[in-house]
Amino acid sequence: MALELHIWGSAFGLPSIDPECLAALSYLGHAVPQEDWSLVASNDASVSPDHILPALHHEGTWTSGYTNIVSYLGQRNPVWSIDGTLSKTQQADTLAYSSYILSRGSALVAFSLYVSPSAWVDLTRPAYSSLLPFPLTWTVPLKIRSAAIAKTEHLGLNHLAADVDPEDGSSESNKTTAPITSTGFLRLPIKPTVSESMAPEQLAAIRLKSISEDFFSVLGEVRGGNRYFFRRDTPSSLDFLALGVLELLRVKTPHPFMKNCMERSQAGQLLEDFLHLMHTEPIIWEAGNPGQHLPWASPSPRGALGTLGQFTENVVQNVPGIGDIWRQWRGEGVKAEDLNRDPAHVLLAVGGTVTALVAVGGAMFFRSLPPFGEPTQYFEAPQNPKTGLDRFGEIGAMFNSLPDFEAKPRQPQNHNDTVYKSNGIEVAVDVEEEGSGLQPPRDGNSAEVGVDVKIGDNARRA
Repeated sequence: MALELHIWGSAFGLPSIDPECLAALSYLGHAVPQEDWSLVASNDASVSPDHILPALHHEGTWTSGYTNIVSYLGQRNPVWSIDGTLSKTQQADTLAYSSYILSRGSALVAFSLYVSPSAWVDLTRPAYSSLLPFPLTWTVPLKIRSAAIAKTEHLGLNHLAADVDPEDGSSESNKTTAPITSTGFLRLPIKPTVSESMAPEQLAAIRLKSISEDFFSVLGEVRGGNRYFFRRDTPSSLDFLALGVLELLRVKTPHPFMKNCMERSQAGQLLEDFLHLMHTEPIIWEAGNPGQHLPWASPSPRGALGTLGQFTENVVQNVPGIGDIWRQWRGEGVKAEDLNRDPAHVLLAVGGTVTALVAVGGAMFFRSLPPFGEPTQYFEAPQNPKTGLDRFGEIGAMFNSLPDFEAKPRQPQNHNDTVYKSNGIEVAVDVEEEGSGLQPPRDGNSAEVGVDVKIGDNARRA
């Protein structure tokens, strides 16, 4: 049965986005005949029981991690081992320097591609989004970044990983205004200090320069003046591991501090020559065209059920109190003997969580339903047509609200009439208040007296 090497896929013009995957495929390309192995960009760490890539599958056995893969190949077939000619001291040094490269070199790669907010938003996360199916693009990249940030804790650089908004790429460290106060008023804009206005890469430039130059110097001393490490003329497994880390340190990021540091330091320039030598002889792939000269094989399709299952598992791992227990039961980050523990409490906890989620979802769905057997009632506010001055907008509404000053005629006041009759003569006296009618007062008097005299058929008013 041929060897199957499962890795993270291509990115940045390289066959893999992961340094150990890049080292493993380069090692197999040099040590194992091409017809005896295949390269699978599965982009799925769950294919391996250890949930780690790179993972080598051979005759039903899974081996994860670069150093474990190299050890397995040497045990299965001495022809596949290139460390057989190393002395005992060199073999011990290989293990020691491999651990150093994996701890210090991987931390520098993590800072350059994952901790840096600008590199993560503009470069690394889009690369993972192109490798993963939906909806794993929501969970897997964040999980990988969290693990990468943890690698930089011993260097004191993990605090530079600002919270990044995936929508616009902005980070909390770039804000120059204070939050809203408890009273709801905006505070005055904050004038950023010199350190606050600097990017995380610039803020850590002095410490990063010291760490990176120390890393390059150590590798230069191990290589010596010869072509490969341990002053040898043929490569060892340590050369391929250094290749995987250095290639990713040379990736051009928005703030290419690591790339510039390698190009400007004397030890870094010697390692640039080492990379050129590796691509000239033992490396079979070409930078910028990783699809050629490698035995690529198509990965097995995940299927919709498998994708949703992995998405659910990633969500469960982030549940407080459940995630750690779930990872232990699945074998992530623990030793193999831990898998023999009784998983009854794990199943009970997971079952309780799933039951609670189903109950909450059912309650929300039930509340959204109308009462059973009753018609659905809809209430709408009446819409009265506008009348009067309201038809003329706000100005009309303002005048329409004024009080009504409609003129009303004054009621006539009571007046007194006196009639005198004697010997065919009739005299009528009319007394009326001045100005009590519709006519205004004429001479300012308070009353008006009118006398009608009637003698027979003749009438006269005075």
